Amino acid sequence: MGTKTLEINPISAGNKAASGAPLRKGLSENMNYTNKVCSFTGYRLQKLYEALGDNSIDELKAALHAEIDQLTDNDFTVFQCGMALGADMLFGDVVIGFKRRYPRVKFNAIIPCRGQERTWSAEQQAKYHSMLEYADLVHFVSDTPYFDGCMQLRNRYLVDTCDLLLAVYDGKRGGTMQTVSYAKKTGRKYRIIDPGTLLQITLYG
Repeated sequence: MGTKTLEINPISAGNKAASGAPLRKGLSENMNYTNKVCSFTGYRLQKLYEALGDNSIDELKAALHAEIDQLTDNDFTVFQCGMALGADMLFGDVVIGFKRRYPRVKFNAIIPCRGQERTWSAEQQAKYHSMLEYADLVHFVSDTPYFDGCMQLRNRYLVDTCDLLLAVYDGKRGGTMQTVSYAKKTGRKYRIIDPGTLLQITLYG
């Protein structure tokens, strides 16, 4: 299937963000953009809460905000994730916040299959669809319902289409570990936020 593009919050005239705030240096309307892409991977909800330990969701969101802030200062303007429950949704929330202030920031939703959210609660589904309304690109890696392996295909797509992979990860086995391992194997740069420490961000490349 091809991709579906949703144009939300069009760029306003002049050197102002949509909110009226001055654009930051890294997001100036007059700069030349390389449109570097940052993909994200991280733990699902239950695993994320276990990994956070004494840290809170708000503290993790603050760490993600600081990381995205730094990336935009280094010419990253496109941010994408797989829209799974847990760290993906936190990342998407933070990116949407940047997008509201800085129109050059783009948010891509990379979805593994049709009906990914079908077993979620009504509240979770409402949040999911609300976030999709802010996406500049909604891409279904598969146009079919869930099948064994579709999540792995989504994860590989995220790595294959990015300049840098950002991961909330502390070494536990699972899909996030596989995605980080694939980024390393393919020579992609990647950064890790350990959910248990938050401040320890390591750059590999």
